Amino acid sequence: MNFNEFDDVMEQIGFGKVHCYVMLTLGLLQMLTIHETMGMGIIAPSAVCDLRMSLVQLSTITAAAFLGIICSSYFWGYITDKMGRRWILLHTISISNLCSIISMFMVSFTSFFVMRFLTGIFVAGPSFVAVTYLSEFCNKKILARTVTHMYMFTGFAMFYCPSWATLFLSSSFMDFEIGFVGRLTFRPWRLLGCMFMLPGVVAFVLLLRMPESPKFLFMIGETKQGIAVMDWISTKNTGRPLSAEQVELMLKFQESTGVVRQKRSNNFLQQMMIDAMPLFRKPYVGFYVGSCSVMFSLGLVANGFGMWYTAMRNRSNMRLDDKTDMTFCKILFNTAPSILEESEPDLIVPCNDGFMGFNDSLILGATYIILYNICWLMLFFLPRKALFIAALVISSSCGFALIFVTGRWLQLFAFDLFIALPGVVISLLGGALLQFVPTYLRAKALCISLMWCRWGAVVGTTIVGIYIEKSCEMTILVVAIFPMLSASIEGFLPL
Repeated sequence: MNFNEFDDVMEQIGFGKVHCYVMLTLGLLQMLTIHETMGMGIIAPSAVCDLRMSLVQLSTITAAAFLGIICSSYFWGYITDKMGRRWILLHTISISNLCSIISMFMVSFTSFFVMRFLTGIFVAGPSFVAVTYLSEFCNKKILARTVTHMYMFTGFAMFYCPSWATLFLSSSFMDFEIGFVGRLTFRPWRLLGCMFMLPGVVAFVLLLRMPESPKFLFMIGETKQGIAVMDWISTKNTGRPLSAEQVELMLKFQESTGVVRQKRSNNFLQQMMIDAMPLFRKPYVGFYVGSCSVMFSLGLVANGFGMWYTAMRNRSNMRLDDKTDMTFCKILFNTAPSILEESEPDLIVPCNDGFMGFNDSLILGATYIILYNICWLMLFFLPRKALFIAALVISSSCGFALIFVTGRWLQLFAFDLFIALPGVVISLLGGALLQFVPTYLRAKALCISLMWCRWGAVVGTTIVGIYIEKSCEMTILVVAIFPMLSASIEGFLPL
């Protein structure tokens, strides 16, 4: 299908104020997604005493939002391609923020899990719709680099969470306990959880001033509205409206998008299945199935293993004896209880907010920001496939090295690159997927692929929670194989 008319007009308009505004707004939504998922790696251990959670329950809480995203992803993808990108964002942000606030006032494991699960169901919307929305304001030449900049807010999120946690959980200044009704006591971790949703509130306000995606409007036949949005973009970026020639190009683009409409079935579930079927037929099936496999592997490493980053680094930093010649696993488990075991010494840490590992988490956030900028720069000079494969080979190598290296800084360097590089590749692969599929399949394609990424996160979180103490070296070895496996698959994808 020929989408050149849209790209030609967007290229003539050029990158400008609208793109910066959209990137900021959607970048804040990316931060919200990270806060509500990966942020539980900080919140959940702090809530162990108040909610009286066991090790298994703690692992379940960290995966609750991911499970919610998995359960609802395709539904939101389907609705997004029917109702619009902006419409879904406004509604899901509102409800996810409400669920997130309510979850911070729960007094039992069951109620906390239910509310975190519901938060995940609704945060699934911005988790993939944001990048879909952004892609439809860009031409193909700037899409990859623009998406990379939006995903750089992942690094800001990884920096934001430990920064606030340092104030709320590591500082005596914020050590308080206020009794409310019954068993409810307001402690710093509850306030910290509320702080995590602030980017979502700001993004909601900014989103109110934005129009619907122009590509989506053309796809559903709203030609006048689509041209009005393109005219708005041109006016904001260049100071002048669309020319007559540009309007004519957009009308040609409208004609080309008409072929994607399909007859609707009376059965809602059947219609959802029918609409997804083109992704599993030629010419998309090979690339799409391969991409989903890669997403699963990378989610297992970046999100699954990465969920335990703060707890592991905190445990390592709390060990006060000589660690000079000790490997990572020996520091964590040699003559020491599990990092999450329900023994008295470990319960003191979350109850008293006595974390010591947030400096390392800040370094991880800075690593993400640096890597996104490096990737953005390298995209000017290197093919995307070469960049992906090199990043994943380095990630696997760092994972293998983490088993053997000694020394705090070497271990920190290996650990950070091991989980950060797959996280960056997840973002870039999502951008590649957007270029590969047409507009009417875009939201569904991205939500299904990211659903597999979340499944990887759940599997990775579970594997690490169950096996890391029993067989630390073997667990890291198995997880470190996945980036190498992903690099092998990506070698055959038309990136």
